[in-house]
Amino acid sequence: MRLSDRYIGRQVLVGTVFAILLLSTILIMGSLFQKIRPLLVDFGAPPSIIGEFLLSIIPFSLIYTIPWAFLSAVLLVFGRLSSDHELTGFRVAGISLSRLAAPVFVLGAALSALCLWLNIEVAPRSNRGADEIALRAFFKDPRSMLSAAAEQDGLERLEDSLKGVRAYIEKSDESKMEGLHLFKIHERDKPDAPDIYVHAMRAEAVVDEAKREFRFHLYDALFETTDKDGKPQFVQSGEAVPMVLPFEIALRKERPASKTNRELREFIEVLRERGPRARTYIPNYEAEIQRRYASSVACFAFAFIGIPLGIKTRRKDTSTGLILALLIGAAYFVCGMLGGSTQRGVMIAAWAPNVICVILGLFLLRRARFR
Repeated sequence: MRLSDRYIGRQVLVGTVFAILLLSTILIMGSLFQKIRPLLVDFGAPPSIIGEFLLSIIPFSLIYTIPWAFLSAVLLVFGRLSSDHELTGFRVAGISLSRLAAPVFVLGAALSALCLWLNIEVAPRSNRGADEIALRAFFKDPRSMLSAAAEQDGLERLEDSLKGVRAYIEKSDESKMEGLHLFKIHERDKPDAPDIYVHAMRAEAVVDEAKREFRFHLYDALFETTDKDGKPQFVQSGEAVPMVLPFEIALRKERPASKTNRELREFIEVLRERGPRARTYIPNYEAEIQRRYASSVACFAFAFIGIPLGIKTRRKDTSTGLILALLIGAAYFVCGMLGGSTQRGVMIAAWAPNVICVILGLFLLRRARFR
């Protein structure tokens, strides 16, 4: 390894790490502020849950921040080398631009391999954990569910079937409550569905660690609803358990982003066996696999376009290099999200930014070599 390789590689690596820390902090704080209210206010999450949420979103943010950070570092480093005439000195010493760019391409390939691992293994598991954060916070304090139910669509964040449920408590002491009023309001698109009203003199939320389940007990309860003819129906009960939830609650939607590549392929085979109707969802899961592979190559593709563009920037125009990196990165990831739901369209949209970066970078590198 030449001294020039260590010199350039170290500067790009240090710049990349610094940019990753900066960009990841911005993305993580944005996600945290979006989730902090339901976690702290609605579900009364302790600090340990908040810390767990932060750890769960770091891998997902790295998928975007690593390529962005690498591109920013390449633009700034080669912009400084150009403005300080260090590139001219290397050329006089007999080192070509292609040879100077070698450590950048090696570092870009290594970061692409890291992004691939994050995309296909780490990030999906982290997404799954982030989706379950609200459920974990709920089981830390089951009464938080009733607190959330006092707000408009408060429980919809926990489960779709609980949409329209409202709850009010006159008095509570830890897990024991007095004067519980529970309403189930029909949805607008289902006008024939009955409304349900429940009043219990006493209620208790019980977490059974042995059976790994949560039970909601009502005492001296009155249930009121209507039949098909609209006539009111009343039922009284000395004790009722209308709600039993296991600790391990399945997510309400099978999201492709929450499955590893191996799980996606296994699920695709399951869909093929279910019949023609289930097969219509296969392109969504195949598209997710293509996006992961394509976005993982971003660092290597950015090495081609970052070096020649960085040479044109001046040292005093550091902000220009950062803005250019943000614009290129934003355009790259936005284009990768296009393509519709067909497999061919997704493949073109996912891989086209990589192809464009490589072709345009080779053209600009060729021009830079002879300048």
